[in-house]
Amino acid sequence: MALNYEPHILRLSDDILLQIMSFLKLQDILTVAQVCRRLEKISKDRTLWKEADLRSRFLTHAELEVAVKCFHRGTKVLASTGSVKLLSGKVQENTECLSPALFELVTQFTDLETLILEEHFINASILTYKCFPPTFKHLSMENCKLINVPVKESYFFNMASQTPNLESLNLNGCLWFEDHSMMAISKCPKLKILRLRGCAKVGTCAAYIFLSARFGFENIEVLDLRETAISDAEVRAFKSKPKLKRLYIDGRLHRRQDSDEIDRVTDRSINTPEEYAPHLEVLTLTNTEVSDVTLRHLAHSMPNLQLMDVRGSKVTEPGVIRLKTEFSLLRVVCDFPEWTVDSSLISPDWWIDRDFIFQDDVKRHPSSVSSSRDATAEPPRHERIEIIDVGPGMVRLRRIIDRPFFPLPVPPEVVPEPASRQPPQLQSPRPVDQELPRSPESLRSSSSGSSSPSPLDNIQNPRDPSV
Repeated sequence: MALNYEPHILRLSDDILLQIMSFLKLQDILTVAQVCRRLEKISKDRTLWKEADLRSRFLTHAELEVAVKCFHRGTKVLASTGSVKLLSGKVQENTECLSPALFELVTQFTDLETLILEEHFINASILTYKCFPPTFKHLSMENCKLINVPVKESYFFNMASQTPNLESLNLNGCLWFEDHSMMAISKCPKLKILRLRGCAKVGTCAAYIFLSARFGFENIEVLDLRETAISDAEVRAFKSKPKLKRLYIDGRLHRRQDSDEIDRVTDRSINTPEEYAPHLEVLTLTNTEVSDVTLRHLAHSMPNLQLMDVRGSKVTEPGVIRLKTEFSLLRVVCDFPEWTVDSSLISPDWWIDRDFIFQDDVKRHPSSVSSSRDATAEPPRHERIEIIDVGPGMVRLRRIIDRPFFPLPVPPEVVPEPASRQPPQLQSPRPVDQELPRSPESLRSSSSGSSSPSPLDNIQNPRDPSV
């Protein structure tokens, strides 16, 4: 007997509807909540909003507010994406700025631990760092675009007291980030992970980096400085941190700049006998100027090193072979397929680029590099900042300029010719009747009627036989 029953989703129980919604994305759950009051009530269940990952598509400010109202104290993660890529090249200024009112709701309803803001427009004069929830431990502002950034102080000013539990900070691709902000970040007592890849302004003022590395970052374990403007001095400053385990350096930005005065990352950043990095486990030196000298120094300064990436550097194949012979357990990623480690053996947590991009040096192309350096070429000019301790908590900076040394040109050696080859230079005798040219004094004396002879008239011919 046939039953007069029409299947409908609303005929299902709330538990089954909740189970169905658990397989949907949060943006789709917000759409389903607009159907009726029953589905709206089910969509606000606490189990659906433990991790609010809203990065599948761009949400407007109004849609974000609707989602935030579904949060509760059990919500620990908020992730959203903005319209930087969506509106790239179409608008000049901020169009979807996050507001302080939105984060007031987040602070009111949640105890947030992870905040991920990717590709957002942020008006720094409206949404300051103080508007963020003080409870989070992980903050990511990757590829965010800030406008109206304060000039006199850092955007992260006083962040150590505002977010004392901060453990990781991701600022990859933030072109607005500058060196003076390193001072504010270095004071965070629990910061372990700092990612600054693609921050092109990092390294333009070394004094801030020296101070932050010397007096801060006490618990830093992972530091990503790839595609920044840092040089040897900055690398040495961070390498000496006692708890640093992973350090990522890439000199791609240096090779894009057509200048000889740029301080690059060379062997001096690692090959320093008085400095050691005993806890370093992962080291990336891609697109740098390091050579086999750095590989030979690893045995003494980095005994716990597990992985090293030297692609695009000046390391040679014999140097890699010698390194693998001395350290058989060390995994090396290099430009030589026979000696590089299998990519399947590299953990994804080590942040090693699978698709490596080699940046050729625009200034020193291989076809234009000569085998011998010109002796008369101008040496590079180096500047560094020396930190001098003055008192407790006080330092003084002294700028030191290594002026170039110009070698004096060596004159060519003059070889005297033999005497036999030099023809004798005979001086022809002056005829007696030939008168020597008179000096201006003698001419004046003769014109005045003086009878005194000119000094030139007393000169006698040395070849005259009568003398």
